[in-house]
Amino acid sequence: MPAPDTLTDRPVLAPPRLPAEAPEPVRVTVVTAPEPPARPAGFVRRNRTVLLFAALLLVTDRAVGRFAGIWDRHSPDEYAARVGGCARGARDVVFVGGSPVAEGIDPARIAGAVIGGKPADSVYAVGLSGGTTSDFYHGVLRACPSPPRVLVYGITASDLNDSRHEPHGPYSLMTWGDLAGWVRVRPESAGWVTRHFLKARVAQASDLYRYRHGVRMWAATRAEAVIPGCCPESKREADELRQRADALRDGNGYVPATGYSVGRYDRIKAAGLPPGPFSYLDKYRTGSHLKYLHRLRAWCDERGTALVLIDMPVTADLEAKYPMAWAEYRDRLAELERGGLRVIRATRAAVGLGDEHFADLIHLNRAGAARLSDWVRGELDGY
Repeated sequence: MPAPDTLTDRPVLAPPRLPAEAPEPVRVTVVTAPEPPARPAGFVRRNRTVLLFAALLLVTDRAVGRFAGIWDRHSPDEYAARVGGCARGARDVVFVGGSPVAEGIDPARIAGAVIGGKPADSVYAVGLSGGTTSDFYHGVLRACPSPPRVLVYGITASDLNDSRHEPHGPYSLMTWGDLAGWVRVRPESAGWVTRHFLKARVAQASDLYRYRHGVRMWAATRAEAVIPGCCPESKREADELRQRADALRDGNGYVPATGYSVGRYDRIKAAGLPPGPFSYLDKYRTGSHLKYLHRLRAWCDERGTALVLIDMPVTADLEAKYPMAWAEYRDRLAELERGGLRVIRATRAAVGLGDEHFADLIHLNRAGAARLSDWVRGELDGY
């Protein structure tokens, strides 16, 4: 048997089949619901930075207010401090007036005199620098919750000048009821007093704004303690204000300013220096502020308090500079005296005052204050 032909007898393999062509991919379309339109951002979201800042500011403001006593001690409101100091206790005799009273009446030299039938053991001076008669009336309301036996008003010409007002009065002394009373009693100045009263309420609403100077003085004190010599002028000012605040809080109201205490008007004149401006008697006219003097008299009559006026002394140069103003002022004093008020005229000759006793045109220095206070004691002793 012949051998098989290896070539011909090899099994025939089927030709390889190519894989079928891959099917085309099927496109799948996903249908979703349409997205709702974006809602506009709310007020809080749109303004969150501003709101966060406002909240931080409010918290800081309230935090500052919690330390009001510290700031007041470093920068006292002198009207509030003097009025508050007087109101802390019952007083036998209270002096009220402007800076001539603040610098010229030392209650310690008057205490002990027999005034109003009894020894005057408690004497206080409410000297509101720059004030007018209208301010002094409101100052007495705040300073004398217990009426004194005797109220002594150290009056001078500038107190009655209707051409001037003092914004510090509406700021520190007046209530909403006082504002309504002012508008009723002095309608010609209703716009002025309303504007300044409202400005004061807005300013007092923010403790950061209200105590800004006290915070700065406190910060200067602390900074000087940590870094000596970094702010000596501010530190000096802060020390003076702190000492003044303590004296006003715990004393009898006599806290003379350093410059006035040691000043000498005679030396200013001898050196040929100008006496300094004094505009409080410009455009002098009277009548409107005087209404509050009559209200002060009524207040005293209702409470059994004796009211005495002292015509405070000034330099001869100031009288010579405004002769018409002083003439009108003294006519008003004469009218009040004829109406039954006691008026004590503390003239330079009667008290024994010269230019050496004045610090400037109107303010007494410490030596002048001592001389005037002793003289006033003698006039009131036995009254």
